Amino acid sequence: MFTLDGTIHARRDLGLHLAAPVKMSPAVRVVEQIVVPGREGTLTREQGWNDRVITLDLIIRSGDVMGAWRKAITALSNAKRIAFRHDPTVFYQIKNATLSELTRLSPLMGQFQATLTCDPFAYLAGVAPVTLTKTGTIINPGNVYSRPVVTVYGSGSVFFVMGTTRVDLTIHADSLTVDSSLMECRKGLVAQNQYMRGGFPYLSPGLNKVVIDAGIERLVIEPGWRNQ
Repeated sequence: MFTLDGTIHARRDLGLHLAAPVKMSPAVRVVEQIVVPGREGTLTREQGWNDRVITLDLIIRSGDVMGAWRKAITALSNAKRIAFRHDPTVFYQIKNATLSELTRLSPLMGQFQATLTCDPFAYLAGVAPVTLTKTGTIINPGNVYSRPVVTVYGSGSVFFVMGTTRVDLTIHADSLTVDSSLMECRKGLVAQNQYMRGGFPYLSPGLNKVVIDAGIERLVIEPGWRNQ
């Protein structure tokens, strides 16, 4: 079975059972094929990744099937993450849920389908933030690059280099957060892009060097490790 947002158990809390094996599309690159007159074959240009689609065929068993269905579709519609019992080391980030109508199979049983559109990658569960106070290295254990969230503590004009990307910041109030997943520099929930120069860093699979300017007290990195 599965868990939503780390706390809602499908069977225990929602009375849901799988009617069929889970269907899950792979993470697939989006590639543009470019035809060049006179060239043998095409040129290719990578444009990103397709969404991952997870399809759940679900059975409800309850003395109040309609009430249980309403509770289940609310939980599925609001969920941001899903993890499966057979693979608890990863979770998937849900972007949208499409839900079918309910089919009554008996007074105590109903069936419906949930189609979840997710980010392309499987994110590693239980990953703790990484803190660096000086230049060092960080190892990405995943098989695809990650887009970390980096909170920089310090003051004044500072910089750090992560992999091949240099980031220059002007910090006025203790810290700034460079969120590569959202491509935004912020303080709390307030955008502060005017105080950042440079690109948004990523962490390649394997070893990555991180250079820290002397004006930085520490970096706290939420790495967001993930696999295809």
